Amino acid sequence: MHGGTLWRIIAGMGLFRGTLHRLPLVLLALLLACIPAKKTSARRTTPAPQPARTKAPVVAREKPQARTAQQESRPPQSAGRDFAHDMVDAHNEARARAQPAPKPALPVMGWSADAARKAASWAKECQFEHNPNRGDFGENLAAATPDMWSTAQVVKSWADESADYDFARNTCKKGKVCGHYTQVVWRNTTAVGCAAVTCKKNSPFGDEFPVWQFWVCNYTPPGNFVGQRPY
Repeated sequence: MHGGTLWRIIAGMGLFRGTLHRLPLVLLALLLACIPAKKTSARRTTPAPQPARTKAPVVAREKPQARTAQQESRPPQSAGRDFAHDMVDAHNEARARAQPAPKPALPVMGWSADAARKAASWAKECQFEHNPNRGDFGENLAAATPDMWSTAQVVKSWADESADYDFARNTCKKGKVCGHYTQVVWRNTTAVGCAAVTCKKNSPFGDEFPVWQFWVCNYTPPGNFVGQRPY
């Protein structure tokens, strides 16, 4: 069975009273209590945080454009071999910085073509929710207005949740999300495969911000099992 999804909204710039400024938005989604299709173990659940609120509407960086069915989503410029390399490097950098320091050190994560194909098949749907048919893969999602994040910054946004993870108690801090981080540093996860697209439909930021970027990373073997620490 599958649980709900936690959304976190992060504002990248400030608003000044009486004046509307461009405000990039990012969203992270974490699957709650999701069990792989062939597993019987439950996954970690974390409290749902309250979304951040702004005092005025937010303007996306790109204006609405005419679109056809073939234009609903398109790969970003970073797609391809460099994208895979950057994703793997960013994940391994986060794993190398895990605190408290894992003993022995976490194994280096590699690239999974199977996970990447699964991620790509879901990313092109431009639906900011978890793939219910991803099988035995873990999954992290992120969304942002265009050009808000580089590949490395997407992974860093997940890794930064380490500040909200209590290793001793193996829990997130109250009202916080940390499951993206624990999946990134999960010892038994040995490979990741990701995809990124620029979408022009189903924007999680609303009709005023129709153009958005969507990242999907799938992990194998999956992590975030209830009762287990990441390492």
